[in-house]
Amino acid sequence: MAELLCAGRAVMAVSPRFRAHAARALVRNADVADRFRVRNGAQHPRFGDGTLAAASRRAGMICGPTTCDRAFANALILVLQTLVDYRPDH
Repeated sequence: MAELLCAGRAVMAVSPRFRAHAARALVRNADVADRFRVRNGAQHPRFGDGTLAAASRRAGMICGPTTCDRAFANALILVLQTLVDYRPDH
């Protein structure tokens, strides 16, 4: 759940019109970092350890919301839908 919350906070850090792109970039960057980690035994220098949380921290996040308002709920839904739809490029 913490991974999802971090990704939602990172998506919220960008303008609403760029949030879908930001969600796709987070998921892709976490995947790239995970593949790098497996292959090289070390964190990716730009995207971290392959988790959504690491990719989100490196992308930049808003401070944690005190409540889950509509905008934050939509950001979480966007991240979840992006994860469901994600097809890695091999």
